[in-house]
Amino acid sequence: MHLTVDLLRTADGRLEGTVITETGREQAFSGTLDLLRILEDLQPERPGPAGTDRWSS
Repeated sequence: MHLTVDLLRTADGRLEGTVITETGREQAFSGTLDLLRILEDLQPERPGPAGTDRWSS
């Protein structure tokens, strides 16, 4: 899974930005907890060839 995160810190120290998935889906966030919720809700892509899936253990 590849993600792009546009991230900035506001004058009061809050993190804001956008998470963009490899399919082009964009989700804006305002604050660390929003960012963590977005990341937690992501579904792993289908596994690639053996040994290339980072989600495997």
